[in-house]
Amino acid sequence: MSSDRPLRGVATGRSRASAVGRLRTHFNVQHMLAAAFFARQTLEIESTHSEDLVSGVPYHAHRGYVTGAVLSAAASLEATINEFFIDAENENSPTFAGVDSLIPRLLAEVWEEIESTSTLRKYQTALTLARKSRFDRGASPYQEVDSLIQLRNALVHYKPEWDTAQREHRKIEDRLQGRFALNPFTGPNDAFFPKKCLGHGCAEWAVESGVAFIEEFFSRLELSSIFSGDQQELLRTR
Repeated sequence: MSSDRPLRGVATGRSRASAVGRLRTHFNVQHMLAAAFFARQTLEIESTHSEDLVSGVPYHAHRGYVTGAVLSAAASLEATINEFFIDAENENSPTFAGVDSLIPRLLAEVWEEIESTSTLRKYQTALTLARKSRFDRGASPYQEVDSLIQLRNALVHYKPEWDTAQREHRKIEDRLQGRFALNPFTGPNDAFFPKKCLGHGCAEWAVESGVAFIEEFFSRLELSSIFSGDQQELLRTR
């Protein structure tokens, strides 16, 4: 399942042939590779600066890289399932090579109905239509990516709260506490979100959780992984 997919080609012209075709570019893998890159950059800053880093270019770059990893990993999850359903509209899509032709037809039929639903509901719907077991909403890897998406939402739709009177931020802490190593550039009195949680541990967790979920999804469908070849090296988080 490559990111750039030629759908057809036609040779034209009298004296020389020129290829005319259509190309559909996927971005799901690229989002996750970007997330892994951001995670590596986060670790590099943590490895080369003392724990009293509280301002300046490295400080802001660090926070930017962590945030980028979370946003990109969540974007990969969303792009993967959207592209999966859209691929089903093309009867010759390599995505469904060797799969019962009824499955992509069913996926294509419901796309307009579920396009605006949540990312994780789309994954569950796809598994149901393919007659495969759905993810257990109370266990990993579903719980991990559900928390990842909630963290992404909290960052994208950020609303500041007093450290001493947290409500929504406390919900993020309850979801994420203990899942990864904390930001080393914070102190004991700093709030968990957004300060303590935004470190390399969080960036690494975002990538690993997203990849594990996507891999499990395609495994349940008995389809090849979207991550292959040199992409495995680029998915390193350290």
